[in-house]
Amino acid sequence: MKPAPSSILVDEAGPQNFTLAVTFDGRRFECGSYISRAAAMQAGRLFIQRKEGEAAGGRTKRKPGKG
Repeated sequence: MKPAPSSILVDEAGPQNFTLAVTFDGRRFECGSYISRAAAMQAGRLFIQRKEGEAAGGRTKRKPGKG
């Protein structure tokens, strides 16, 4: 089965203001504002990576906090 296409869209809303929207599995997610295009792209890649993990039935790769 072929995975659904995903895309990252970064728009420049103003000086040092970039908005991020990610399309994954046919659904669009508005992911907030960032101060640089690079930060928005990195956040988009991490978002897709997390969604792919969830779709595969896995958990996110967060480490539990030290108590």
